[in-house]
Amino acid sequence: MEHHVFGIVIFAATLHALWNFATKKISGNLAAIWIGLCGSSLLMAPLAAFLLASESVTCSAVPYITATGIIHSLYFYFIGKSYKRGAISVVYPVARGVGVCGTAIVAIILLSEKISMTGGAGIFAVCCGILSIGLSEAGSREGKQAFGYAFIVGMLISGFSIVDKIGVSLINPIIYIWAMFSIAAFCLAPVVLLKERTALREAWCGMKWASGVIGVGSIITYLLILYAFRLGNVSYAVAVREFAVVIGAALGIIFLREKLTIPKLTGICLIMTGLILIKLA
Repeated sequence: MEHHVFGIVIFAATLHALWNFATKKISGNLAAIWIGLCGSSLLMAPLAAFLLASESVTCSAVPYITATGIIHSLYFYFIGKSYKRGAISVVYPVARGVGVCGTAIVAIILLSEKISMTGGAGIFAVCCGILSIGLSEAGSREGKQAFGYAFIVGMLISGFSIVDKIGVSLINPIIYIWAMFSIAAFCLAPVVLLKERTALREAWCGMKWASGVIGVGSIITYLLILYAFRLGNVSYAVAVREFAVVIGAALGIIFLREKLTIPKLTGICLIMTGLILIKLA
């Protein structure tokens, strides 16, 4: 992986960990997440409109834009469900670990991507490290529920990673991500407005800061990742992005007083080893 692509993905990973930490701080309030999606979509609308005036959207890009919007609406929904029940040091590693494994497998099958022995070893180490952190914490009833939701999130990550890899090659990434967030916000609107009214009032009155972090952090994160997808191997990019798991675990341990266990420490070491192998690939 080239140096500048590696740097972009690492920066995106840091932002990703921060907005997930904000999501956990508000216990996965779906309404706050939705407000963040709406805000980020509105924020990008003028730039997207300007680009749309000068760039045409091909019909071939529309199915990918629609698919990623729908998948992301489910992704944000289950992110909220996960953080209502589980610790960030459980949910985040499991979701990202499943995402890495699934993306690598699907990319090899559908996109015919080639992975070197070093890169493959790096991806394997990252997956083992992430699952080491997550599985050791999934013993309780709530932990099992959180694990289940996190697994679904991971499958959705695999889905939109492949869709985005193809879709972003057909359209300007800024237009693509604006449409993605707009569709996701539209799909979640009925759930929030009809079933989450109390949560919506709470989010509007006391969680605007979290909505801002989630909205701005997620849209910048995805924009950076989409550019990375254009420049490099999707399997490597998704795996390197998992440096966010290390940051997320550290934030949980330091600020949320989650325990630093041997499996967690082992997992962090495996992830860092995997990142080095991927960097050398």
